[in-house]
Amino acid sequence: MTGRTRLDYRQGLGELQTGVAAPLWVTKMQIHNKTTSRNTGQLAALTSWMLVSPQNSSARSLSIQISEIPVDSEQPVHSHDPEQCFYLIKGKGLMVINGETSEVAAGDTVHIPSRIRHGIKNTGSVVLEYLTASAPAFDADYENALWPAEPQ
Repeated sequence: MTGRTRLDYRQGLGELQTGVAAPLWVTKMQIHNKTTSRNTGQLAALTSWMLVSPQNSSARSLSIQISEIPVDSEQPVHSHDPEQCFYLIKGKGLMVINGETSEVAAGDTVHIPSRIRHGIKNTGSVVLEYLTASAPAFDADYENALWPAEPQ
């Protein structure tokens, strides 16, 4: 017995079984938000925050970002290895995936396969805000290049 604590969900949430070695991923609750996360800095095109990744949490194979695109701006068309899902929180835009375009709005979810060119343009009158889940997680070099700014 190592004295570590392990969550035992058979006992119910909040009750802990002690004295059993915990898997590495069981640490403590981790809460992330814009004020505690690395970001792109103040780019003209958009601002994005890396909320969860292997670099800042116990996540192993996914990352989650939240992004804001100002009115009349856009995320340039690009591609990368991780597949993604976008969930639009606020605003409306024009999504581009592999040359195909479609109008999207708050409440919509879009899946982007791995290595497929994609981007989104804000076509509304308010900031376009969306959450992105990426799997597998971006590697450390890619993440550090795109989200270089430390939390303020």
